Amino acid sequence: MNLKRAFVLFALLLPVLVLAHDGASSGPKWHIKGSLSDACSCAVPCTCTFGRRPSPHPYCYGMDSYKVEEGNFNDIRLDGLKFGITFAKHGSILYLDKIASPVQRAALMQIANQVLHLKEGIYPSGASAPRIATRDVKITQEYDDRGNHVKFGDDGEFRAQYIIGRDGKTPIVVKNNPDIDIPDEIKGHTEFYRYAFGRNRFSFKDTNSSQGPFEYDSSKYETGGAGAR
Repeated sequence: MNLKRAFVLFALLLPVLVLAHDGASSGPKWHIKGSLSDACSCAVPCTCTFGRRPSPHPYCYGMDSYKVEEGNFNDIRLDGLKFGITFAKHGSILYLDKIASPVQRAALMQIANQVLHLKEGIYPSGASAPRIATRDVKITQEYDDRGNHVKFGDDGEFRAQYIIGRDGKTPIVVKNNPDIDIPDEIKGHTEFYRYAFGRNRFSFKDTNSSQGPFEYDSSKYETGGAGAR
């Protein structure tokens, strides 16, 4: 390993070592509260939501973004930061907010490992990793009473409109779904949904989208509770 690569690896490891030491006595304590915006390649509504196989395709390519409206990892504030993931045929990419400081980035990665059920560790950057890699990009996540919009740098983006129910004004909501760990899942359909990074490249429209609040806590995962997808 040359000196430059050794320095880069040390720079990545240092925030993690700091966090590990900070929480060594009783384990790190964290809590995040915010909103999830999601799109996938399934038709509306995504059959995975109801414990069935993907439809109409034999696969489900997803893009999830988590906006932390209020959050902390030990004493590290995470308010306003975002993380997300894409998963498709050729592996997954964990996305971390480009504006996070090194210590905030390490905290987001540890939380994402648990919330998204990833293998703990420092994932390589880029698209060549066989299973999962990381990307630090500007994450845009917007939502209102009509729809949502997510953009992961220049890699992927979707925009969706909520599906309105019988009263003509209130979005359709699914409760207690087994797929994504949010209590109330607003259903939507994508105007467009596209992604192009590495070997994962696709483009869809009029597919499933979801929007809803989340609240996760380290104690939930310490006791082996179920987490998000």
